[in-house]
Amino acid sequence: MFKAIMLDNANKDYLIGIISNVTGIKKEDLNDIKVQNVEHIVDNKKDKKMRSDIIVNIGNNIINLEMNKDYYDGLFLKNDAYMHKISSSLYKEDEDYIDVKKVIQINFNNFDSFKKNKEIYKFIYMEEDTNIILPENPIKYYIDLEYIYNTCYNKPVEFLSEFERYCLLLKAETRKFAKKIAGDDNIMKKIEKRIEELNEDENILGLYDAEEEARKVWNTRLKYEVNKAVNKAEKNEQIKIAKNMLNENIDISIIMKCTNLTKEEIEELK
Repeated sequence: MFKAIMLDNANKDYLIGIISNVTGIKKEDLNDIKVQNVEHIVDNKKDKKMRSDIIVNIGNNIINLEMNKDYYDGLFLKNDAYMHKISSSLYKEDEDYIDVKKVIQINFNNFDSFKKNKEIYKFIYMEEDTNIILPENPIKYYIDLEYIYNTCYNKPVEFLSEFERYCLLLKAETRKFAKKIAGDDNIMKKIEKRIEELNEDENILGLYDAEEEARKVWNTRLKYEVNKAVNKAEKNEQIKIAKNMLNENIDISIIMKCTNLTKEEIEELK
């Protein structure tokens, strides 16, 4: 849903509004924003194929937007990898290092990010003791959607900032809620309508089902490999115990009960 909304040219003003609110870049300076290819260059056969959610080009900036649905170990490393891939490709394209575009990453976290009661977290490279900021610094933002949702859900719409309303639309699960947040704002009403279309579009739902299925397949494979390793370790331990019991001339029927090995397996150990 995130990509379908953000990449829809009809919602360009919404995308511009999100970026402007997060980065401070004026909306009028974002009018010529261009969406780029999201598949990163594979440098060698050992490289994994990587696809960002959204990459846009505007002026002297490349902006990468990512929706982080759930937290898991390695999530922040993955986002770093996307950012470095983008930076690397820029250095290969340009003739020198002076006019290379600046990379900005905006992450929308659909979970409680850092538990500091902030809507936007900004990260930059800074020297630990002196607080000197690294020149030509890459910038990374994390938007705490869960915090925004929890603090703004029951507030009257007129008390919410534009940015809070934009973020709440990303969390909208029903048309009623999206309609409430959109109000009479024309930009947000387009998003509300798009959410309704996406919820009714079987093809779009199928795509998200496929993404969810791919995630479950990966988890299943991982769990299978873990279980296989555990079972192998348990089996080796059972065999070790059975061998010791055979050395003590303990009856096979007792060994079977103690180890869960079959009679044939125990016979082979002899």
